[in-house]
Amino acid sequence: MARYARFAQAQFALWPDEGLLEAVASFPGDWMSILRTDLDHRRGRLTVDLADEFYRASEEDGWTVGPDGKPDPRHHDRLLRLTWESRFEGHTHFSNQVFALESYDEFYAGPYGTFHPVRQGLPQSWLYEVVNDPSPWITEMLEENDNTDVFPPYGVPVAVSERERRRNPHLKPTGRFFPEDARPEDIGRGTDFFWPGPPPSTPAEWEERQGHFGQLWRVQWEATRRRPRYRHLLIASGTHLLEVLCEDLPTWEWVSGS
Repeated sequence: MARYARFAQAQFALWPDEGLLEAVASFPGDWMSILRTDLDHRRGRLTVDLADEFYRASEEDGWTVGPDGKPDPRHHDRLLRLTWESRFEGHTHFSNQVFALESYDEFYAGPYGTFHPVRQGLPQSWLYEVVNDPSPWITEMLEENDNTDVFPPYGVPVAVSERERRRNPHLKPTGRFFPEDARPEDIGRGTDFFWPGPPPSTPAEWEERQGHFGQLWRVQWEATRRRPRYRHLLIASGTHLLEVLCEDLPTWEWVSGS
């Protein structure tokens, strides 16, 4: 009953990425499928390919050859790729960790349909976000794992289990967003800066570097403090429901047919 209870509690919203919402809405024929889901733990990367996959009626209509060398009626004209990964921007390293991933065939995604976001007045879309604080998925994981009592595994917790709350009543989870009085150390992750050229050789050069370092660090901290600490994202295609619990929204690009 865990998944049913999870969706019964869910408060939905559209993905906060208007460009991506417009991209998936542009698939012809009001059809979109999850063509590929690839989670590479070693590289810390999740790739999801979305396509306007459809089926040709016959070989005369242009069947293609599948990997086994036999005719394959599946076909797509457009392919959109979503990627979650650690990345470098300028001198700063950011992480977009995937904490949990679940996929259900449409025949086993009944709880989602029962509590579909349109029942909460949202427009029809392929992409939704669960915005509870904390997410019912996080609560479920903490309740069902005997050795995991905090989320995430670094920094000040977003949420803690009832067991952990009783053991350490001093813990004050932040919730989905950092509070206004959050401290830089609350993030629980360092920031890597890489400076070109030789190291500073004089006190004046070192002071100048430190000042620039401090400005970059402050900009990153403010951006981190103001965005959600996690995302519970849903991709509801015509054939599968994919749930992703992650740090942030993915990057995306048209691979073909933009």
